[in-house]
Amino acid sequence: MKPRLLALVIAALALAVTAVVLAVRPGSGAAGPDFLRFEPADREIRMIGDGQATKLRSILADVPSTLSWRVRVPARARLTTEVSLDRAQSTALAGRACRARVESRGDGRAAVLLAEKVVAPGNAWETVAVDLEPARAHDTELVFGVACDPAPPAVSLPGAARWRVPVVSRRDRRGEANVVLVTVDTLRADHLGAYRYARRTSPRIDDFARRGLLFRDAETVQSATWPALTSLHTSLHPSAHGVIWNGWKPRARFVTLADLLHSRGYDTSAFLANMKGTEHPGFSRLFLARGADQAGEDRAATEAAIAQLERVRDRPFFLWLHLVSPHADYAPPAPYDAFAAPAASSIGGRVTDLVAARERGVMLTEADVAHVVGLYDGEIAYVDSQVGRLLDALRGHGLEERTLVVFTADHGEDLHEHNRYFFHSPSMYSSSLRIPLILALPGVLPHGETDQPASLVDVAPTVLGLLGLKAPSSFQGVNLLPGGAVPALPARTAVFSETSGKIFSVSTPEWRLVYNPERLVPEAPGGPYPIGRTELFDRRRDPCEQGNVATLHPEVVQALVAEVEAWRRRDLHEGAAEAVQTIDPGTAEELRALGYIVH
Repeated sequence: MKPRLLALVIAALALAVTAVVLAVRPGSGAAGPDFLRFEPADREIRMIGDGQATKLRSILADVPSTLSWRVRVPARARLTTEVSLDRAQSTALAGRACRARVESRGDGRAAVLLAEKVVAPGNAWETVAVDLEPARAHDTELVFGVACDPAPPAVSLPGAARWRVPVVSRRDRRGEANVVLVTVDTLRADHLGAYRYARRTSPRIDDFARRGLLFRDAETVQSATWPALTSLHTSLHPSAHGVIWNGWKPRARFVTLADLLHSRGYDTSAFLANMKGTEHPGFSRLFLARGADQAGEDRAATEAAIAQLERVRDRPFFLWLHLVSPHADYAPPAPYDAFAAPAASSIGGRVTDLVAARERGVMLTEADVAHVVGLYDGEIAYVDSQVGRLLDALRGHGLEERTLVVFTADHGEDLHEHNRYFFHSPSMYSSSLRIPLILALPGVLPHGETDQPASLVDVAPTVLGLLGLKAPSSFQGVNLLPGGAVPALPARTAVFSETSGKIFSVSTPEWRLVYNPERLVPEAPGGPYPIGRTELFDRRRDPCEQGNVATLHPEVVQALVAEVEAWRRRDLHEGAAEAVQTIDPGTAEELRALGYIVH
């Protein structure tokens, strides 16, 4: 994207947010919008954690201190915020009773205490949610204070308190659809019942698919989590946003789907069991799951997402849940391990075992492969149960009918089909590129299936289109459902993918071309992962992509190479593949645990 155009897009987004800030400056008194977000220009606002997995977009304040805003409160409004104290101030605040108070001071009326919370350093965030009286629109001053008894020895403790950016919102903003995005790490579409897999791995996802619209031919942009999920949220390909490896950061601040919904007054929250070591722009709440294993992390993320539904059920929200269980190690908890056959194989599903076997050139038997695939399928069955829990909670809160639910994955998984390889990156084949994509919005979206091609970069513009919002010009994806329906002609005819910014794939309904112009031999866990200079597969006759027919169809190769080169010139950033980034130690440890860093 051109720098000037990027600057204009970000400026427009900033202007939309600034308008809300101006509306709540002291002394405004003007009629407020449906929501007010209190983001003072003279104070630092940043994502701050409570030491217990949750980070919130917060205002730093001293102890003691008060913050106040003179506002025009909309009718039938609710105030929401959260408050905590910095655990680093535990010694200074030891033996003191600290309280956070929120008051309303209307014209000519006595101050009204809206909420009071006991707070202590290191405790979890304390939630403040209160309906504002009177129910009609009115002017008032909202005051947020923190004080301790006895007072700290210093005059004040700078930055010891943190308030989640307060929001005042109408309680009846029900005309706007909510958005729930569920992404599952390392999930092959063809291992779900909805995509005609023989095993019953996914009864809850299958049931959801029957109530939604399923894209049968959806693909990711790269077979790696960080590049793929960054592309999902920015609608940019990896070599455009710069995250071409796990652990890398975007080369610039790009507008995200969460940014755009946040600027429209949506509560934006993310609950992540992977990709926890980076920023996620536009989200006001981040829950970074902790657990003894991947199943524990998925359970914790799901439970936190379910708890969030209670907090936001009266205002529009965008909730993203990312689950990790199908990623190796393949170790499903009982009873989800029933698909495996440990007695028939001597190999396990741990990353270290599979990498060591590949390094030593061990030839796995059919029974070995079937056992590992059974473990992988068990992980899908477990994650299916967690997706079901979230969908049940959505229905239980009465939110299902007005919520757009999007279900997809970051990438798939090679299961020994290519180069004796388990895992995904740097695979350029359908085993690791093909992903599920299912959308449901009752009363708006049709039910059924479509074979029209779809890319992960299309998710954000499609979501915006279904909400009646325009996508910014920076987005490279397309709206797959203009007018809320499957178009007569496909929104796209080809899907492009890449790895390392130097090896490329283009797929059409008939063909897949893998194009490796520099004849690179990528490294992968367990050894090299050879990819030919040009590989062509007939997707209809050879869906598993086992037979390279490039020499039989040189005219097809020539045409598809031309499409790849045109796409590279149009959408990709030339310097992405030559860039170098240093991965911080915490992120490196996270990637090492997932098998991306072996030594």
